[in-house]
Amino acid sequence: MRSVVISILLLISLTGIAGAHYMDFFKDGKITKEELAHAVIDYMLGKSDLGLDEIRDASHVYIHWGGKPKSIVDSANRTVTIYKPIKRIVTLTSDAAEALVILGAKDKIVGVSKYTKESKRQFPELSKLPSVGSCFNPDVEAIVNLNPDVVIAYVRWPDPSKLEEKLELIGVDTKVIRLDFYKGSTIKEEVEKLGYLLDREENASRYIKWFEKYENLVKSRTPEKKVKVYTCGKPLRAFGEGSGLYDLSVAAGGENVLKGREGYFDVDPEQVILWAPDVILRWSYAGGYETDDISEMKADYEEIVKLPGFENVPAVKNGRVYVISGDLATAPSFPVALVTVAKWLYPEVYGDVNPKEVFQEYIDSFLHINYNVSEHGIFVYPEW
Repeated sequence: MRSVVISILLLISLTGIAGAHYMDFFKDGKITKEELAHAVIDYMLGKSDLGLDEIRDASHVYIHWGGKPKSIVDSANRTVTIYKPIKRIVTLTSDAAEALVILGAKDKIVGVSKYTKESKRQFPELSKLPSVGSCFNPDVEAIVNLNPDVVIAYVRWPDPSKLEEKLELIGVDTKVIRLDFYKGSTIKEEVEKLGYLLDREENASRYIKWFEKYENLVKSRTPEKKVKVYTCGKPLRAFGEGSGLYDLSVAAGGENVLKGREGYFDVDPEQVILWAPDVILRWSYAGGYETDDISEMKADYEEIVKLPGFENVPAVKNGRVYVISGDLATAPSFPVALVTVAKWLYPEVYGDVNPKEVFQEYIDSFLHINYNVSEHGIFVYPEW
């Protein structure tokens, strides 16, 4: 073991005494050669209160992290500091699970959300792991029983009273990291930060390079005169600024009629008619990796086009209403959704781009599952 060799070579220069607890290594801000060497010798002599795993962790930090802990500012604008390699992760979201697969760190996941459990096609291995509830209502007892180093949650969900405050009351040493992985405007940065914490920088860089390939393609083709887009869940449930679907519509080159309005909110049908969007883009719970039945997504589409008065909305009148699955639109697969929506907005300049091929590229290169999007899944309506 390399750390043992280093320790023996440094034995002559030993000064000071390593602490009896792992965090004592960081009393001066970093692990020094002397502290690590002394800790190893004490362990070999049977005089240490530190376990072998803690010695190994300290060695990893010294060799690979320069002796210092790692810190990031998560998407909730909180500083999260990690003092040892992350080995056990509970993820409360399928988006975070997907990001961990991309980073080559799925082996670190020990617990998943109930939604990931249900996603057997997309997560054939992770769906077999224990459930810890949902992103809205986590099962804190189940989380604690899995003894994770970190829990990854959305920024908005769950409320801290349902997670951080309960963990603090129990007194467990588990970090909560809030990263979304569903907004196109933040996904790259979040993948980079998580890759840094997990020592998976190379995999993060590869994904970001792929992401930017399609991001730059769309930027280069967006015309000066933009089409007007309305983004929604239900026809009268608007998805405004700060939502993943709003981000997607703007990144794809649309002029969103909800600009200046934040979050998710109900609107009157008359207001949508007055906005007169050229395109209506609807986010849907229907579809995704786990079904080949298009009927639910078709029903979402028909709910819009059959709404009284909407027959005069340009998007409905001209057949430019589109439904997209959340599995595609608001997830690390965002670049696939980006080229899909961009082609819906400006079909005349994307004749050479096949979004389905981009999606298959993503699945083969990053998810590494046996899944053919030409044979399975319902991700958009009308169909590709």
